[in-house]
Amino acid sequence: MNFASLAGIILLLFSLPAALAAAMRIRFLIGCRKESTTAIVFATVLQFIYLFARLLGLPLIGGILFFQGWKLEPIFGFAFFLLGLAYISELVVNFKSQRDAWRIRKN
Repeated sequence: MNFASLAGIILLLFSLPAALAAAMRIRFLIGCRKESTTAIVFATVLQFIYLFARLLGLPLIGGILFFQGWKLEPIFGFAFFLLGLAYISELVVNFKSQRDAWRIRKN
């Protein structure tokens, strides 16, 4: 167990909530908007790409890091650990901003 394997486990754990958030965003974009402007269509397509990346990409990257991370040099393992933490911090910020926007729309 090294830093790269730990980053792989973290990415695996965060993949399902991240995909769920993207799916809920797609549901909001499709269900709540009656008009279909170019911006809404583009945002929906972008959210489908996010959903695909979060649903398939994160577990794939996490699995590769978990199962093959022991082969990395220690400095590369630590670099991938920091990269994984940076990605997770961006996901948390994205979750918070989506939650705040949802609360504003609810009120």
